Amino acid sequence: MKVKNTSTLSKKIVKSSIVFSCILLSYLTISFSLIFWPSKLPFSLIHHDVNNANHNEPLNFDGQYMTVAARDGTSLYLRKIGPDSQRVIVLIHGIASTHQTLINTATQLHEATGAQILLPDLRGHGFSQGNNFDVAYIGQYEDDLEDILLYLTSKANVSSKGPYRHIIIGGYSMGGGITMRYALTDNKPDVDGYLLFAPNFGEGPTQRKASGDMAGNSPIFFNKTRMIGLLMLNTIGINHLDSLTIMYFNFRPHMMAYSYSSIMSAQPNRPDTTDKALLNIPQPLIAIIGQEDEVFLASAYPNFILENSALGSVELIKHADHMSILSNPQAIAKATAWVRANF
Repeated sequence: MKVKNTSTLSKKIVKSSIVFSCILLSYLTISFSLIFWPSKLPFSLIHHDVNNANHNEPLNFDGQYMTVAARDGTSLYLRKIGPDSQRVIVLIHGIASTHQTLINTATQLHEATGAQILLPDLRGHGFSQGNNFDVAYIGQYEDDLEDILLYLTSKANVSSKGPYRHIIIGGYSMGGGITMRYALTDNKPDVDGYLLFAPNFGEGPTQRKASGDMAGNSPIFFNKTRMIGLLMLNTIGINHLDSLTIMYFNFRPHMMAYSYSSIMSAQPNRPDTTDKALLNIPQPLIAIIGQEDEVFLASAYPNFILENSALGSVELIKHADHMSILSNPQAIAKATAWVRANF
């Protein structure tokens, strides 16, 4: 009887193993089919740089920039607006751009508050080193931000009268999403506040519902099929293909192709969504967004932030959209008042 039971158990194990193997093989087949399904870009390329490494050299702005070494040795470029100050604001640019899109905003903030504004180029962007529009792993952008802040805090600790006594971080669009990911990390250098312009909060009430495929004449293409396949692989712990591109911006002077790992690093993702990030921020926070923002749902920001943030506030700016929020006088005035009131 015992031998029979053992034989029956062995057969069940073998059968279960075969079933599991078949399910796994089917899962992998579907995943790889989605990832490598033929996809044609809906536009003619303006220009595509086959060199995947960013080796740009920064221009000489008479000492108005500095570089910080990330933990992997990558050199990160930061443009400095204004001299060293006890109050510094680190602002991260959005997707498909560089620090240059924030220079006008930063200049106005510096003139109005006296704070020094530091504008990093994300790795693989602008003058920072790294593979173009890619990261080695999901979350490397917030690790780079942490390395920048470690540099600033070490400089602040040299002297009680030195610079960088109050550090505010934030950014625009994707840059705002990266700061929210930073808020979710453990054992990070403390900051004093979060300043966000039209931030990418990712999945949640501020995310607009997809309205189908973009028009054929759109300069932006998102490969949803490949995205789903890579998500399936990541769900079972396979991330070796995360550097494959899934989002394309056909903007002058050349097309920018973003990897899966880069896009996933642009905002909090499940299970650690932005509501958890907001709950993890005890410092003052402000989100400034245009009422006519065409990328995110502006009307959803006030309740979402007020319900999840201890010291959070929201400013909805009339007659401003996703891009014009950066140059809107009222938006700059709201940011200036918040900085002065809290720091």
